[in-house]
Amino acid sequence: MFDEAEDAGVNLVGADDFTLKDIRLSVAAAIQQWVESDDLSEGESSADRLLALMIGIADENHDGEITDDEQGVLDMALNAAWDYLEAKGVSGEDVDALLNDWDGDVADRVRDLVASVLPEGEDESASDIDNFAFGENDQEPALDAAYKMKMAIRKGKKMRIRKRVSGTVRLSAAQKVGLRKARMKSHSATARMRRAKSMRIRRKTGLK
Repeated sequence: MFDEAEDAGVNLVGADDFTLKDIRLSVAAAIQQWVESDDLSEGESSADRLLALMIGIADENHDGEITDDEQGVLDMALNAAWDYLEAKGVSGEDVDALLNDWDGDVADRVRDLVASVLPEGEDESASDIDNFAFGENDQEPALDAAYKMKMAIRKGKKMRIRKRVSGTVRLSAAQKVGLRKARMKSHSATARMRRAKSMRIRRKTGLK
């Protein structure tokens, strides 16, 4: 007989998985856009720009107020950014200094390193984003990452993002432009159709 409770649980797991993959898409695209940024405002560091892009992923209405739920999304985004940067060869110490302390000097060093290893070309960059979001990895469920932020165990370690964003955070015009460009990389109609075609090919060839 059809078990509604069991089906609801499956749906929640599916929604959880979708949430995490969507955030990982946004994060990879945002970091690529960050590396390409050449329009920093006076007094704005590379670390400031990356933080703005991460906040923009969570604060979609751009009102500058980070609610508890938006903070949960931001924590997931920052932990995904940690994964992405480490996968590009950035040391754990530098990722920590960047994503917890927003160190401007470290940001410049990390940005240069990531720029040196990112693939060239629109299709290659798009594949890099998709592989990060949909590649096989041992991801902690998104809801655990969101609601057990401070003490959750992740791959044998405590959660790596320690600090919360406080106060009102207003994005500048240039930061909003960067956010729009990042979203076009990951969520435009072209990106979605390319991703759908790629997934169809993977299914036909027996790949998951």
